[in-house]
Amino acid sequence: MSAEAAEQQRHGSPPRQVRAARAAVAAVFFLTGTVFATWASRVPAVQERLGMSAGALALALVGLSVGAVAALPVVGGLVARYGSRPVLLVGAVLYAGGLPVLAVAPNLPLLALALAAFACGNTAVDVTMNTQGVLVERAYRRPVLGGFHAMFSLGGIVGAAAGSVAAGHGVGAGPHFLVTGLVAAVAFLAAMTILFPDPPDATDPGPALALPKGGLWIPGLIAFCALMGEGVLNDWGAVYLHDAAGAGTGTAAAGFAVFSAGMVAGRLAADRIRARTGTVRFMLACGLVAGLGAAVAVAVAAPASGLLGYALLGLGLAAVVPVVFSHVAEQHPDRPGPSIAAVSAVGYGGFLAGPPVIGALAEVGGLRVAMLIPVVLMVAMTLLVRRLDTTRARG
Repeated sequence: MSAEAAEQQRHGSPPRQVRAARAAVAAVFFLTGTVFATWASRVPAVQERLGMSAGALALALVGLSVGAVAALPVVGGLVARYGSRPVLLVGAVLYAGGLPVLAVAPNLPLLALALAAFACGNTAVDVTMNTQGVLVERAYRRPVLGGFHAMFSLGGIVGAAAGSVAAGHGVGAGPHFLVTGLVAAVAFLAAMTILFPDPPDATDPGPALALPKGGLWIPGLIAFCALMGEGVLNDWGAVYLHDAAGAGTGTAAAGFAVFSAGMVAGRLAADRIRARTGTVRFMLACGLVAGLGAAVAVAVAAPASGLLGYALLGLGLAAVVPVVFSHVAEQHPDRPGPSIAAVSAVGYGGFLAGPPVIGALAEVGGLRVAMLIPVVLMVAMTLLVRRLDTTRARG
C-alpha cells in the first residue's frame, strides 16, 4: 500500500481506488446472489415443465454436485496459481451464460449437464469473489467481508422477488432466465475492470489442486454444514413450502426471499457483533438460531411456520461462511487466497451435496422427514465450532 493510501486510512478515509474496489466486489456478490436466486425461485417451474417427480428432480440436481466436486479443487488451485481475477472472469461468463440454458434443457440428462456447467461457473465466482473480498478487507484494515455477503443475500432477495412476480404473472422460466443472464453478464464484466490485481506474493506455482491441510479441516467442515443447509433451502425450500406445507406458487417462491432477508440482516450486523463477542461465541449463537429455525420449519407443516423458520435459519446461517473465511485469512495471513480456496473446496461441496441428498431421502420417507437434515447439520456445526483453533498459523 502506498504512503498516500496509508495516510488516508489513518484519517479514516480510504483512497478512491480502495473504495472503487469495494464497490466492485459488492456488485459481484450482489450479481452472484441474484443469478442463483433466479434459478432457485423457479425450480418448481422447471420441474413442472419437464414433469419430474421429486426423485427425478434429485437426479437432475446431482449435476450441481458433480459440477462442484469437479470444479472446487481445480478452481482453488487455479486461484492459488494464477490469481483471482482471471478465474473470476471465466467463471462469471460460464455462470451468467449458463442460466438461460437451464430453462430450455429438453430432458433430465441435459438438465443435469447444464446444472453441472452452471455449478462450475458458480464455484469459480464464489471462491474468487471471497478472495477479492479479503484483499479489500486488508486494505480497509477492518472487517468488511460480512457486508459483502450481505450484498449476496440482497441479490438473492431481488432475484427471488423477481422470480415470485414472474411466476405469479405466468412468465415462463425461459424469457426470465435469458434477460437475467444477459444483464448479469454485462454487469459482471463492468465490475471486474475495477477489481484489485492480486498481490505478487499471493500466487503459488505449486499443485493445481487446492485441498485443506492441518488446521483448515475444522473451518472447512463448519462451512460444509452451513452451506449444505443453505443449499437445501435454495433448491428444496420452495418445493417444501409448495408440496409439504400447502403454499401457493407465489408464496413458495417468496420463501427464498424470506430466507435471504434473514441472511441480509445477520450479515449486516456480523462484523460489529463478532468484534465484541469473538469468533467462537458468535458462531455458537449462530448455530443455535439456525437450528431453531430449521426445527420450526419442519415441526409445523404450514406456510406461516415455514416462512418463520426460513427467516430464523437465514439469520443464523448468515455470517457463518464470511466469518470462517475471515478467520482463515487471519490465521494464515501470508496465504489467504489458497487457504480460503482450500476451505471452500470442503464448504461448497456441502452446498451442492445437500439438495440431491434431500431428494433421495424424500423418495424414501417423504419431503418433511428429509427436511430434518438441516436440524442435524446445525447441531453438528455447533459442536465443530467448539473445536475451532484461534491460534494463528503460518503457511
